[in-house]
Amino acid sequence: MLNLYWLIIIGVLIIVGLLILENRAAKRKKLKLYTLSDSIVNFSSGLLERVFDVFFSVIVLFGFNYIYQNIAPFQISLSPISWIIALFITDFIAYWFHRLSHEVNFLWAAHIVHHQSEELNITTVFRVSFLAVIYRAFFFVWMAFAGFDVFTIVSTSVFLGFYQLFTHSRVIGKLGFIEKFMTTPSHHRVHHGRNEKYMDQNYSHIFIFWDKLFGTFVEEEEEPDYGITSGFEKANVIDTNFSYWKNLFTRASKTKTIKNKINVFLKGPAWTPEDVNHLPNQFKTDINGERVPHKISIKKETQVYIVLSVLITAVSFIGLLFIKSQLAKEVGLYELITNKNIVSLVGIILISVLAHSAIIEDKRFWPIIDFVRLVSIFSLTIFGFSNTEISFWLIPAIAIYCLVMLLWLVKMNIKPFRNTLSA
Repeated sequence: MLNLYWLIIIGVLIIVGLLILENRAAKRKKLKLYTLSDSIVNFSSGLLERVFDVFFSVIVLFGFNYIYQNIAPFQISLSPISWIIALFITDFIAYWFHRLSHEVNFLWAAHIVHHQSEELNITTVFRVSFLAVIYRAFFFVWMAFAGFDVFTIVSTSVFLGFYQLFTHSRVIGKLGFIEKFMTTPSHHRVHHGRNEKYMDQNYSHIFIFWDKLFGTFVEEEEEPDYGITSGFEKANVIDTNFSYWKNLFTRASKTKTIKNKINVFLKGPAWTPEDVNHLPNQFKTDINGERVPHKISIKKETQVYIVLSVLITAVSFIGLLFIKSQLAKEVGLYELITNKNIVSLVGIILISVLAHSAIIEDKRFWPIIDFVRLVSIFSLTIFGFSNTEISFWLIPAIAIYCLVMLLWLVKMNIKPFRNTLSA
């Protein structure tokens, strides 16, 4: 169990360290990489995806292991050579999964989440749809059929995921000889560009030669404009994950033929039925018709309040990982959904993610929503941890946190409330 603890701690420290290093490098280059609203939406999307995977992975890994043990024609013994071969296969599958996610609308509906941001930094890595977890399983199950065990499939996938922390960067320039065979930040900046010459190129995750082999490679000539061509101007994680699905169902409902209704989901993002136009763009333009970058202005005090709110959400997620790591290796879905600790933390995370979105978007009733969040955090902590060894300090600590945040919430909103009454 100690090893699992250390893996979680090391992973968190690596991510925090890279964020600090990237921010310092950006300051030296006089680049503004981060906006608070964008970073929180990125993390919130990632939290939803990871929380979903806590449960879904139990089903997937059981299925993968069953295939490996009972259906695969042979079993490949784990060794350094077999692992390296598996890494190339993982990257090859990831290339095609990635490419098809740009070419098939029902796959793009999940992957578009990763491209919505007009920023590009390490936090962009975490901006993924929870639906991608399901799609990914159908692509990588073939490794189990080929005889690779669960450890090999998972570890190569994790390596691929961590490599993305390197490629999502604006502060790293071109890397000379490495550019010829490895995917670099320069290559991946192209992939995130919405410029016509860069769109739908450079799908590779680790080894760029897949793009060169299959004709989807483009060299970076100047830094791209990031985001999607239609624009996305929401900070709500529900809109983030479901906006394009709404787009697809809207167009499918308007077109007349069954064939077109099906093709809305099966053809690419550029296609639309002849009797239905694409839905209007979301971005704004200035007086010259130029696209205006999407920015959400947040007051300084509210920014600090949001950061401290997100901190407890992040701690809850890390706690969720620790608790799951303590459970038996063969833990089933039923054991997870009936575990009070896990149910408590998942509830806190989900409620918090929705509340963070409401604050960022300055929804009219966001103080009420955040009041519900604070009450829920305290109530769910009692529900999940009152009978544990750490309850003697955890519950008082959470009570103090919620009380301080509640008083701060009242302070921030009492003056605007009085002004509304006097008006």
